[in-house]
Amino acid sequence: MKIVMLSGGPGKRVWPLSDTSMPKQYLPVLDGPGGEPESMVQRLWRQLLAADLMESASVATSTKQAAWIKEQLGRHVPLLEEPAQRGSYSAALLAASYYYSVAGVSPHEIIVMLPVDMYVSGDFFHCIRSLPKLLRENEAPMMMVGTSAEYPGTRYGYILADQAELGEESSNYDWRVRSCCEKPGELEAEELFRSGALWNSGVYAFQLDFLLGRLTDAALPIDYEELYKQYFMLPKLSLEDGLACDASVDKSVIRYDGLWVNLNSWRTLSERIAMP
Repeated sequence: MKIVMLSGGPGKRVWPLSDTSMPKQYLPVLDGPGGEPESMVQRLWRQLLAADLMESASVATSTKQAAWIKEQLGRHVPLLEEPAQRGSYSAALLAASYYYSVAGVSPHEIIVMLPVDMYVSGDFFHCIRSLPKLLRENEAPMMMVGTSAEYPGTRYGYILADQAELGEESSNYDWRVRSCCEKPGELEAEELFRSGALWNSGVYAFQLDFLLGRLTDAALPIDYEELYKQYFMLPKLSLEDGLACDASVDKSVIRYDGLWVNLNSWRTLSERIAMP
C-alpha cells in the first residue's frame, strides 16, 4: 500500500484564520498530544507514524508549498510536487505516474488518498489498513470511506450506498455505491440524510493500474517526466468531481463509525479548536 497525503490546496476557506500567506493546513491551531500547537499536516503525519504507516506515505503538494512541508515535517519527507495547483484528481494522476515510472511500483499496488483537513482518532487507521484487502476482494475499481452523517449539512459530500446492505444486521464490510453528491443544497441534504446516506470522508483507494488507465484514456503520458511537462493541460478537478461523482465508475464504500471531522471550513475548525 502507498499512501498519498493531499496537501496542495490553497486552503483559504477558513478566514479569518488563514490568508494568502499560509494555507489552513499549515496553521498551528490544533492541540498536540502534549498540549503544544500543531497543524493539520503535522497531526496527520504524527498519526501515520503512530500507526506504523509513515514508511508507506508521501505528501502531494504544490511546489510553492514544499518549503512549509519541509519546515513542519522535516527535510527528508517524501514529496510529490505539483508544478501548479490543478486539484486533487490531477495530483492523484501525477502521483500514479511517479510511482509507476520513477519508483517502479507494481501496477497492482493499492494507492490510498488521504486529505489532510480531516480530524480523526487513531482507530481510523485500522480502517485504512483494511482497504487493500477489501479492495482486492471487491469487484469495484474504487473504494471510498464513508462516515455516519450526524445532521443534514450542506458542506459535506454524501455517499448513497445500497440500503439493503447497509442494515445493522449485515455482515459485509463494504457496500456498493449507488450514487454520490458533492455539497448539496439544504433540501437535497435533508433528503440524503433521511435516506441514510453517509458523509464522504474524502479517503479513496485504487489499484495503481486504475489511475494509469485514466491517464491513457485521456491520451496523457504515464511517464512522470512527460506528464510533469504537460501538467498544465490536466483538468482542474477534485477527486470528488473527477471520480467520486462520476456515475460511470463503479465504487464501493466502507463505513467508519469513529471520530471524523472535516476541517474544511471556519465553522468546523473553530468548533474543533474550542473543544477540549
